[in-house]
Amino acid sequence: MARKVKVAVVGSGLAGLTAAYLLTNPTDDTEDNNVTFDLHLFEKASMLGMDSSSVSLPVAGQDKSWRVDVPMRSFQGGYYPQLISLYKRLGVAFRQADFSYSFSLFSPSTQTQHRQINTTMIYNGGSGRSGLGMPALLDEPYHRTKGQSFLVRALTKAWTVGLFLVLTSNLVLCYLRMIFYAMPIWRSKSLERTTFAEWAASTVPTGFVARLIGMDKAWRDYTHTILVPLFSAVCTAPEQDVLQHPVEEILDYIWLTLGTHHYVASYGVQDVVARLTSNIENIHLSSTISAILPDQENPHLASIQCITPNGTITHAGFHHIIFATQASHAVPLISSYASYLSPANAKRQTVEDQVRCLKTFRYCPTVVINHTDGSLLPDHPRDRRELNLILMDPEHNKSSMTCKQFDYTTNIVPPTYTMATHVLTPPEGYPPNLPTIYQTTNPIIPAREDCVFSVAKLERAVLTVNSKEALKGLYHEEGRKWWQCAGQANSCLGTLQGAGRLSGMQGPGIWICGSFAHAGIPLLEGCVVSARTVVEQGVYRSEGMEAKTSPW
Repeated sequence: MARKVKVAVVGSGLAGLTAAYLLTNPTDDTEDNNVTFDLHLFEKASMLGMDSSSVSLPVAGQDKSWRVDVPMRSFQGGYYPQLISLYKRLGVAFRQADFSYSFSLFSPSTQTQHRQINTTMIYNGGSGRSGLGMPALLDEPYHRTKGQSFLVRALTKAWTVGLFLVLTSNLVLCYLRMIFYAMPIWRSKSLERTTFAEWAASTVPTGFVARLIGMDKAWRDYTHTILVPLFSAVCTAPEQDVLQHPVEEILDYIWLTLGTHHYVASYGVQDVVARLTSNIENIHLSSTISAILPDQENPHLASIQCITPNGTITHAGFHHIIFATQASHAVPLISSYASYLSPANAKRQTVEDQVRCLKTFRYCPTVVINHTDGSLLPDHPRDRRELNLILMDPEHNKSSMTCKQFDYTTNIVPPTYTMATHVLTPPEGYPPNLPTIYQTTNPIIPAREDCVFSVAKLERAVLTVNSKEALKGLYHEEGRKWWQCAGQANSCLGTLQGAGRLSGMQGPGIWICGSFAHAGIPLLEGCVVSARTVVEQGVYRSEGMEAKTSPW
C-alpha cells in the first residue's frame, strides 16, 4: 500500500494554491513512488485568498456578473515564464493587453489655483511600438491661439511640435542608456548590493558634451519622474522604498520585459483558483491558525490549532507544513512551534534561524479602490490612457513618510506613493450608458464617497538590500550563465528550508514559499517558482521522491 504523507499548506494565495496543486496533481513519474499526499489547505478568510478581495458587478440583462480582480493581476511575457507555463497547463485563457500609460503630476489646491493633474508623458502602449503622445499641457499654447492669424498659429504649432520632438529625443536617449545598463553582460558584482538611488546618482553623465546638451539633467529627470513612479506602481511602494530597492532586480525587470507583451487572464483569477483547486478535498476556510505544536501521539509530526466559527479545532499528524503566507504572518506561528521544543533540541535552533530570516522581510500597505470617480484621472481627457500614473508634484510633496510609519485608517495613502488608476475594460454586453469603472491602487487623493463601491486594504512585500541577503537562507541560484538575469538561473532551496529535514533532522518539514522567497521583485512569478521548488526539492526529496519531468 502507498505510504500516506500529510501536508498542510497555510495560505491560499498563488504560492499556496500552486504548492497544493502540485501535491494533488502528481506527474506520471512521481505517481510511482508509493507515496500519496493527504493535503489540507488552510485560509483564515471566508474565500480563497487569491480571489478574496475581488468584486462582482451585475450586468444588466445578463445572468452572469462582471468579476473585477483586486488587485489587478497582469503579467508580462519575459518576466513570467513559469506563471505562463502553469496557466497553459491549467488551460487558463489569457489575452494580450499591451497597456498605454500616462505619467502625471498632482498639484493640490492653493489660494491662487484649483487642484490640477497635468500629464507630463504619454506612452501609447504596444510594447513601445505605438510611440509617445503629446500631452495636452504641451499643446496648450497652440490651442490658445484660436482666432489669431494663420502665421501666429503656424509658428506656435511649430514651436510646440519642436519642443515635443526635443523632449522625445531626450527621452529616447535616456531609454537607450537604461537598456544598456540593464544588459546583464555589463553589470559589475557590486551591483548586487547597490540601491536604485545609488545607481541613479552614479550613472549621471558628467562629460562636457553631456552637460552642454543637458543630458545630465535629462537623466536625473528620467530616473526620478519616469522610473521611480513606474516602479512605485510595480512594487506598490512609496518613493523612498523604491529609491532604497536593490537596483539589480529593477534592471532585471527592465531587461526581461524588453519588447514583450502584457497579458491578463481572460476570465480573471476566479478561473485560475477554480482550476488549481479542482482536486483538493480538504479546504479549511475561516480557519485562523493560532498555534503550531508537536503532535501528542508522535512528536516528529506537527499539529495545527485553528480558531473557526465553530470553536477551536486541532488538526493532527502533519509531516510537512508549507507556509505560503506573508513572512510577517508566518513568524508568530513558526515561533509558537519553536517554543514547544527543548532549548537543547537542534531542531529548535534551526527553526529559530528560520524565524530570524523571515523577520528581515518588509511589507508596505496597499489600498485598492473600485469606483466611478473620473477626477482621479488626468484633467484633460486627451491625456487619459488605460493606466494613469499620478504622483505628487515634488514642489508640493513635503512628506518623508515611509510605509513603515503609515497606519492606513482612511482610503488614501501618503503622497510619497504613486497613484495608479486603471480604466477597466467592460465585458461584452455591458450597457454603454453606465459610468466607466476605474480601479485605483494607492490613491493619494480621496475619491468621492458616493462613487466608491469597494475598498481593499492589503500588504505587499518590498525588497531591501538586507532582505535580499537574508533570502539566501530560503533560496539560492545555481548555474547562472553570463547572459542571464538572477531569476533565469536554476532555483535551489536555501539551507533554512525544511527546518533541518533536508539534512536528515527529525521533526516536521517547515517550508517557506511566496513572492518574496524567490529572486527578483516580489511578484506572481516568485509565487509559482518558489512553490514548485519547495515541493520538488523539499517535500519530494524528504520523502525519497524525485520529479523527473516538468509539471508544466
